[in-house]
Amino acid sequence: MGAWGEGGAGGAAGEQPAQSTDAEPTRVQRMRSAFLEALQRHPHSVRDELYVFAGRPVRLRVLGAALATRTHRAFAHLRRAHIAAKPLLTIDLWDETEAAVPGLPGAETTDLDRHWIACDGMLTASPDGRYVSFRYQDSVITLDRQTQHMIGCRRNGAQLSGGEYSKPLLLMLSIWYHDLGVQLLHTGLIAHDGAGVLLPGESGTGKSTTSLAGLAQGLEFLGDDFIGLERAPTGAFVGHSLFSTACIVRENLARFPELRPLAVEDTFAADEKPILFLAEVHPERIRASVPIRAVVLLGIGHESTQIRPARRAEALRHFAASTLHTVVPRPGREALRMIGELVENIPAWWLLLGPDLRDIRPSIERIVSGASGAHVS
Repeated sequence: MGAWGEGGAGGAAGEQPAQSTDAEPTRVQRMRSAFLEALQRHPHSVRDELYVFAGRPVRLRVLGAALATRTHRAFAHLRRAHIAAKPLLTIDLWDETEAAVPGLPGAETTDLDRHWIACDGMLTASPDGRYVSFRYQDSVITLDRQTQHMIGCRRNGAQLSGGEYSKPLLLMLSIWYHDLGVQLLHTGLIAHDGAGVLLPGESGTGKSTTSLAGLAQGLEFLGDDFIGLERAPTGAFVGHSLFSTACIVRENLARFPELRPLAVEDTFAADEKPILFLAEVHPERIRASVPIRAVVLLGIGHESTQIRPARRAEALRHFAASTLHTVVPRPGREALRMIGELVENIPAWWLLLGPDLRDIRPSIERIVSGASGAHVS
């Protein structure tokens, strides 16, 4: 699938889709009606929570006990008891089995006629890009990008994959963030005293292990896999947490004996990673947003832990290798410009990891304290 602002369903990053002159697609109408019917049948089976995603107020309603638990849990650190502003985004979900109200579209519902294969599912969009829908296995979710309303259903909320449980709504949220000018990055993000450190890299480069080790040693955690990057009006770069979860392969999880009993494996496939819900383990160390102070490129398998400056080109390659081939929709021109400005203005370092995980916190502290130093060009 192409970049969202270049041949995808919407405009450039930060822009809203054009005002539609067409009637609401039949698929969206049916889903709205089905959700309202489910609410009328089961008014006491809805879990309704308020959140702040990337600094914006969000309302998330989920009908069905199992689906509600498995959707709200990953966002626990972003929950708010009260929000003064009206929610910018409203998300409505229901469990077909529990509500006994069908919502999955039939083959005849084809009014979202632009199609892409994405994340092992089918992404479709209306001709003007206003309505975007994602069908994955026994679930479907649709986003009205103009009214900022997301609505979806799941055949059985008790049967989610590890990815759906640990990072719910990832693809559709990435489109919503994109419209706000927030770029989704495939990177870890930890912090020391509120100073954020990005950990870009492909899978297997040590992002999760480094993030978990830092958290266990007292650093702050914002994500081990996906985070949002935004350019603030002041010009500073801000990193936003999406999920307070970490997924780590079983052999590496064994390096954290205090966390191993807390890992959730549910009914996942053998090749799926256990999930750690870190807001339930160290809520005081989970942050929602931090200013970015450094970029750290990880190297694993070294005899001892070492720190050295990294070149801008090296940092850019790490972001490209991880984000351009992992994030859907792929970054457009504005997002690529933001990443380029990030590596031009934020110092980058190599953290070559030795076998002792206890080296991670002091190394991050040294990097943050030296982040205002000269950047190797």
